[in-house]
Amino acid sequence: MNDSAPFLCFRCHAPVEQQSGLCPLCGDDLSDARENPTAQIGRVIAQKYTLESLLGVGGMGMVFRARRHLIEDEVALKLLYSAFLKSPLQRNLFRNEALASARLSHPNIVTLYDWDLSDETRTAYLAMELLNGRPLKELLREKAPLPLKEALPILIDVSAALAAAHRSHVIHRDLKPDNIFLQDQPGKDRPQIKLVDFGIAAMLDAQPPENEENALLGTLRYMSPEQCMGEPCDARSDLYALGVVAYEMLTKHRVTGRSIADIVYARVEPPNHLLPPERALPEAMEALLMSMLAKKPEGRPASAVELHERLQAIARSLEESPETAIAPGAASATTHPLTDPQAPATTGALSKTALTLVLVAVALVAALLMFFVFK
Repeated sequence: MNDSAPFLCFRCHAPVEQQSGLCPLCGDDLSDARENPTAQIGRVIAQKYTLESLLGVGGMGMVFRARRHLIEDEVALKLLYSAFLKSPLQRNLFRNEALASARLSHPNIVTLYDWDLSDETRTAYLAMELLNGRPLKELLREKAPLPLKEALPILIDVSAALAAAHRSHVIHRDLKPDNIFLQDQPGKDRPQIKLVDFGIAAMLDAQPPENEENALLGTLRYMSPEQCMGEPCDARSDLYALGVVAYEMLTKHRVTGRSIADIVYARVEPPNHLLPPERALPEAMEALLMSMLAKKPEGRPASAVELHERLQAIARSLEESPETAIAPGAASATTHPLTDPQAPATTGALSKTALTLVLVAVALVAALLMFFVFK
């Protein structure tokens, strides 16, 4: 997490920068909304956990490495800023995160051990599985764009995690590279993927929290068009967000511009128009990626299960025939006359050549006619 991340005013829910003491929208005093993270080291939480070191600071709270007294092991302990206990929205979001996480048990989803929200002690915490590794965001900063063979296992595991969450009627709503964690696995050739931070998750079989309809929740860059418009979201909103992540993994480009209007209306450039011929995606992968990024939910894969199966099929095709699956530079897979900017130039060149040949033929016929007439 980022210690400069904005957080939400607990009165009007406007985004507020880290260093601000007053809400820029309603003017509420936020001087006690932040607590000194380092001052928390050594603190005992609920007589169960001792905070040992700081792991990160975010918009809503702090995450610590903590010692669990009962088992004498280490956990990641997330503390909500105590000032946010005043906010009905923040309390509801925190409770939803705990309840959503408690429903989920899957190898690719971080495990929740314990949680509590106490007005008496002004403490709200989540005790979770401690992960060692780094978020996908760091990997992409270091080496994006990723080869398809490296990106596919990550996408397959995240789609499996989403399928498990959706089966439990939980949608993540904040899927992004920061929340996809690459857990170290000593002795193995690749990390284990963990989906983390269900802080704004929604439970489709529960009543939405009060005041939530007035707040734009999520990270704009990865939000679906319907999420940006404040419309009801279902599981396909998560598939759009994963499509944005996949697009960035494979092209190192943003899907659209930086505004809500761009996300809702702007055309998405097919990824093979941005990649050199030797890195062109298979036709099936490009088509799947573009469908994940459909503006309307009904244009996307019907479920995370379907997405998972299609990604696995592409991975199998790469293993079976790697020389034909990528088809570097193959026009049949990556060139579309109506969308490829190079296609009209090729067509124009051919038209000029044909016209020249026709004119030469006409001239020859005219010359022959003149020869016979005057002879």
